[in-house]
Amino acid sequence: MNRRAMLLALLALGVEPGLVTAQPGAARLAFIGSGAAESGTAILAPLRDGLRENGLAEDKDYVFDLFWADGHYERFPALLEAALVRKPAIILVATIASARAAQQATKTVPIIMMGLNDPVGSGLVASLARPGGNTTGMATMNDDRAAKLVEFVREAMPKAKRLAVLINPLNPSNQPIFRSLQRAAVGAGMVGTAYEADAPERIGDAFTALSKTRPDALVAGFDSMLGEYRTQIVSLGLARKIPVVATNSAYANAGALITFGVSQSNSINRQVAAYVKKILAGENPANLPVQQPTNFELVINLKTAKILGLKIPAPFLLRADRVIE
Repeated sequence: MNRRAMLLALLALGVEPGLVTAQPGAARLAFIGSGAAESGTAILAPLRDGLRENGLAEDKDYVFDLFWADGHYERFPALLEAALVRKPAIILVATIASARAAQQATKTVPIIMMGLNDPVGSGLVASLARPGGNTTGMATMNDDRAAKLVEFVREAMPKAKRLAVLINPLNPSNQPIFRSLQRAAVGAGMVGTAYEADAPERIGDAFTALSKTRPDALVAGFDSMLGEYRTQIVSLGLARKIPVVATNSAYANAGALITFGVSQSNSINRQVAAYVKKILAGENPANLPVQQPTNFELVINLKTAKILGLKIPAPFLLRADRVIE
């Protein structure tokens, strides 16, 4: 296959090969994106910032090869096959399904997790302290924060009774997280019901179904594909007068009422850069402990509250680390 034909084939598969301007010797970083190229900027920007802060210059020390699943997780094996053809120094993954596809595709190329739910429970690593194999990186702690969102909904909307929870059934961590949230909802005098979307085109169907129950809030933020379509999710919620709360701080800028996640200035993707630097310097991923974020921020979007006609209680508002007005 000639160079032009290969490039066209890669683009058709959802691949953006690294620039030909990269200097010889630049390490290839294969990023396996869950969503689409248009929404991937928010993921790659903090990673690029972190790499620069770690003294790594793009096109000199490294070059990205970008692979996009467009929200369809069944594409991951083919994307990994295409990635390995380009001989990456590191594979970067953003969800459990892509991590599993990477582990099945290679036992030697280092794999870095860019914020995955419960990597031990999902069987991706042996333990956080000693991951073993060729996989390490950042976890999310979404499983611990799900119950906290229930608490915040109760404080923001004391009369709330029904919670809708948007999950991706193809993400094996989403059902356990939902069950944790469901238990917390019962304890707070609420009912939590899961609605599934396993691809971008299913998000609208999930909203059609959940709207029939007239939930007081929609909980999201547990899956990378859904996270990349957060603007659509929040917009659909606002159109139906359903406030969105999430564990991903990026949802706040999209118009979510409440988020409780890692601050964007110290995002997980920014912290991933340290792993890239260490592995490019020769360290073994098996010996690099998986890290979990330790600092979270509570964001309240008063602009959204006004649109929805909600008055946020003053005591809860005072707890916010950041308020969008």
